[in-house]
Amino acid sequence: MAIRIENNDIYLAVRDLVHYPPDQPLISSFPLPQRGVLGQKAHRRVQESKQKHFGLFHREFTVNRAYAYRDFTFHIQGRIDGVYQLSDRMEIEEIKSVILRPAEFKRLQIERYPHFSEQLLFYAYLLQDSFDGLEVQTFLILVNLINNQQRSFPIVYNRMQVERMLQVRFEEIVQRILDERQKLAERQALIRKIQFDLPEERPQQQMMMDEVRQALESGAHLMASAPTGTGKTAAALYPAIRHAYLNNKKIFFITSKTTQQRIAVETVLPLIAQGLPLKAMVITASEKMCLNDVFFCHPSFCPYIKDYNQRLLSSNLLPNLLANDFIDPAAISSAAAGAQLCPFEVSMDLLAHVDLIIGDYNYVFDPAAQLRRLFMSKDFSDWILIIDEAHNLYERGMNYLSPQIERRKLAELIAFTAQQRARVYRDLTSGLKEFKSMLDQLQREGELNYEHQQYFLTQLDLKQLDEAFKQFEAAFIRYLIYKIRAKKLIVDDPLEAIFYQLRRFVRVAHIEDRAFVAFFNAMNDGVLHIQCCDPSHYLGEIIDRFHGVIAMSATLDPMEFYRNLLGFSAVRTRFLQLDSPFPLENRKLIIVPGISTRYKDRLRNAPKIAEIIRNTISVKPGNYLVFFPSFEFLQLVNVFLNQIPGEKIIQKPGMKAKERDETLDKLRAGQAPHLLMAVMGGIFSEGVDFSGNMAIGVIVIGPALPQVSFERELLRQYYEETYHMGEEYAYIYPGMNKVIQAVGRLIRSATDKGVVLLIGDRFADERFNLLLPDYWFRKEDDVEITSDYLKALKNFWQKMDRAD
Repeated sequence: MAIRIENNDIYLAVRDLVHYPPDQPLISSFPLPQRGVLGQKAHRRVQESKQKHFGLFHREFTVNRAYAYRDFTFHIQGRIDGVYQLSDRMEIEEIKSVILRPAEFKRLQIERYPHFSEQLLFYAYLLQDSFDGLEVQTFLILVNLINNQQRSFPIVYNRMQVERMLQVRFEEIVQRILDERQKLAERQALIRKIQFDLPEERPQQQMMMDEVRQALESGAHLMASAPTGTGKTAAALYPAIRHAYLNNKKIFFITSKTTQQRIAVETVLPLIAQGLPLKAMVITASEKMCLNDVFFCHPSFCPYIKDYNQRLLSSNLLPNLLANDFIDPAAISSAAAGAQLCPFEVSMDLLAHVDLIIGDYNYVFDPAAQLRRLFMSKDFSDWILIIDEAHNLYERGMNYLSPQIERRKLAELIAFTAQQRARVYRDLTSGLKEFKSMLDQLQREGELNYEHQQYFLTQLDLKQLDEAFKQFEAAFIRYLIYKIRAKKLIVDDPLEAIFYQLRRFVRVAHIEDRAFVAFFNAMNDGVLHIQCCDPSHYLGEIIDRFHGVIAMSATLDPMEFYRNLLGFSAVRTRFLQLDSPFPLENRKLIIVPGISTRYKDRLRNAPKIAEIIRNTISVKPGNYLVFFPSFEFLQLVNVFLNQIPGEKIIQKPGMKAKERDETLDKLRAGQAPHLLMAVMGGIFSEGVDFSGNMAIGVIVIGPALPQVSFERELLRQYYEETYHMGEEYAYIYPGMNKVIQAVGRLIRSATDKGVVLLIGDRFADERFNLLLPDYWFRKEDDVEITSDYLKALKNFWQKMDRAD
């Protein structure tokens, strides 16, 4: 348990009193979950063997004691692994597991593990007080997980010495509490001197700041739909920082795009420049920070994690980095490389010392990547969470909970393990065959009952899945031990990868919710899927643990739709919808009807669409952005876009951030006119500013409806049954969200001017244009539906010329 403080009462566990030495290895040769499984099994084996032979043996013996120290009361609790309750004394045992080679285990000196002995002695002290000073003898039992060998070490218990140890720890904890209270008082005095003034007066931004402040003060969540240019980042961060400083909270700012991370950093730096001692850092993936040519975290392979803890302490690296108010991954990598330390582990060690963390959604919501160092408990009330571009979280959450198993991959691994000589591979082969037999059965079922069908729904046999995974997990643990014994180093070990894949699949399979649908895909030799249609329960459980969550985006409409999908509590969540802060007369929005952009009509209408694009850019030379639903449609229209004024820039699949930035620099240079052709939902349509003359027009070709697929149809069916809005939730809302995001690239300041063309008959359909933001329709002629788009364009640009 984490130390909990209520006024002057301090609640903690025995392990919270223990000093852990710096020479403990950072990264075990076992993946963390398996190390825990092995330790638990070792505990049970020792405890069960004792119970068979000793009737007076009690396992998991609970102790609770309270001790006054200075003005505080320490409430300490713990569970002792084993207690012998004899007539004249108590004997207690603490069981610990290690991973050592047999010869090393035989030579082991118990002094190597002082924290094991310390925990045992604290248990003895509490137990003795619980039994009126009865004599206590203490024993430490070590179990070697390599071969299950045991050694028992008698530990000398001297009550006076242990009492002094306790008082030292009490003093350290009390001093830390007093220091934190003093620090908080200083912070509260300092924060009142900091000017949270914004660069320019925007009523909408100020309104959002007020709403964020009120939500955090009341412990509520806020969902804010704020148009591009509102200044959402500052409107969320400024009041959140003030509240965090005044109430001893920390902030996690998460976003799906690195461009938004940079905006968050740029928003915070002016406060730091005023003297606000705010420690902020950006975190990124371990693979991106790795200093080796090959990413492989193992002490025997990587010199940067070998003896990491000792070398970190001697390097003084953390204090040096924390001397800076803002710490980015580049600074961490540079400093860590100089000290020969792992940059990612250094960044993880910095987390406890910073006030603001900026990173990806994964660190909060992905079960495989969540920062357990920060979120070990179920209570996140010390944290404020800001979710930027929150409309993207739904797809992310759905993907986290939609695992699959490939029959072909299982066959390849079975073929590999069957060729290996070591006995452990035979066990792995058997475990993998259990899973493959399930997929073989499904393949046969498809051939017999679903001929000519690529997909069919299936009911998972949870008992069979559990038994198969239990067998494979047991073999996998033996395989990990084998690798240690044989000193095998396997980079990107496919057996480890399949283990985590199978584990995630089995865990998701046990979620009893109709939002999770299992189906078999007969293509590619057969793939078994679980499709999560609705991640709201999972996301909502995490969201509600925070002190307050601010979810913001330019496209959180309809608000009820996103509240439902993201799992926000209806009772605890407030809505905020803002208008654009910029003059609406500076933008002309035209819907061009009469042209179908449906898949079946694209080839026939591509020349007409190309003609509209060509005519639009000829009316007013400059940079234009054209957004398509897919790369295929983009290339089709491009065939007919010859002899246009200026240069064409075409987004390619998999385009990197560097190429995007080079394109933006080209548009920023403002020389020859450019036509940027890109896809909605891509790197140019969200999280990018095209300010000033970088873009004077946006042309959107049809709503970006998700492609019809078996998975998407499962979503449609689920949302039809749940909300009677299957097509809206599965297709229309996500598609129109991307349209609004794309349009938002235009008009980034009060002086920007530009045109928007929405091409396609569906934009004139009420089901679609009712989803366009309300602030687009403030005056009667704000949005014009017309086939005579050229006249509308010329009138607008003439009006702008007269205004200039």
